[in-house]
Amino acid sequence: MSNKAAWINSKGEAIKVCDAEMPTPGPGQLVIENHAVPLHPGDWKLAKGIIPIPLKYPTILGNYVSGYVHEVGEGITRFKRGDRVLSMSALAVRNDHNFGAHQRYTLSVETLTAHIGDTPFEDATSASIVYAAMSALVLHLGLDRPSKDAQSKEENVLVWGGASSIGFYAVQIAAQAGYKVITTASERNRPLVKGAGATEVLDYRSPTIFEDLLALGPYKAMFGASESAVDQVVIGNLLAAQGGGTFLTTMGVRPGVALPDGVKGLFVQYMDDYLKPENTEYVKWVFWEYLEDGLVKGTLKLGDVEVIGGLEKITEGLGRLEAGEVGGKKLVIKPNLE
Repeated sequence: MSNKAAWINSKGEAIKVCDAEMPTPGPGQLVIENHAVPLHPGDWKLAKGIIPIPLKYPTILGNYVSGYVHEVGEGITRFKRGDRVLSMSALAVRNDHNFGAHQRYTLSVETLTAHIGDTPFEDATSASIVYAAMSALVLHLGLDRPSKDAQSKEENVLVWGGASSIGFYAVQIAAQAGYKVITTASERNRPLVKGAGATEVLDYRSPTIFEDLLALGPYKAMFGASESAVDQVVIGNLLAAQGGGTFLTTMGVRPGVALPDGVKGLFVQYMDDYLKPENTEYVKWVFWEYLEDGLVKGTLKLGDVEVIGGLEKITEGLGRLEAGEVGGKKLVIKPNLE
């Protein structure tokens, strides 16, 4: 099968599906024949130039793929042709369209790839965001790594937005590390996040949400996995009530939000953590142990996915994400569909 891709020729231009060259792996690299690719909100923001990353055009977006290893480069020892894998190709930080996920064949690297066993490709893509949840909790909030031997702790962790893609995995990771996880979600998603390991699930729309969360504290760490400006005010007030500090936010502090003195909201580009040489041991542990065991042995609960079609459906899918029409699941494309 020849390579085809969803190209963007310049910032804000419409996506066009057409031919692409076949990537060639260098040392430590591998080419993956993509069978399932998740769409993320960051994709449409990059496409429209909202995220300030100076992309080299023409380009191919997307950072995560699941499929078969097609070809391996020099020095590859963990993977061979035909292996079923999930990989973070990290186009957003590499700025090389060969690493773009929205094509039939994508270039990636060994250290950011995990075996998936018999897990369906589509289901495996829901775990593509695990790297970000792990980085947020372990590297930036200083929590313990999850472990099957973790002892229960008398320490609370707040995950605001536990039913979001990243929040769902943050709840699991914190619970697997032994923390008591307090999270927010709608009543409809309460069973989902309780099943992921949350100790308490509060409705973020409750008029007494601040008082209820305050009564359950104090908190060792606070992570805003999906939060509005109003939600950030509540998080800020919670931190202020326990003496101040910093919370992580995947959105950045929203315009107009005035946090109390001594409180900061921090945005981090988690993908960068996985390209730093000093994090090599951590990166291998995330992909080759935690994520791989979770997918091969079934120790990781996977989120819901919706397959929407082939490459020609990317524009429609990104439009749905931009319009806020997708909740509690990942939209997935299958690039190998004609």
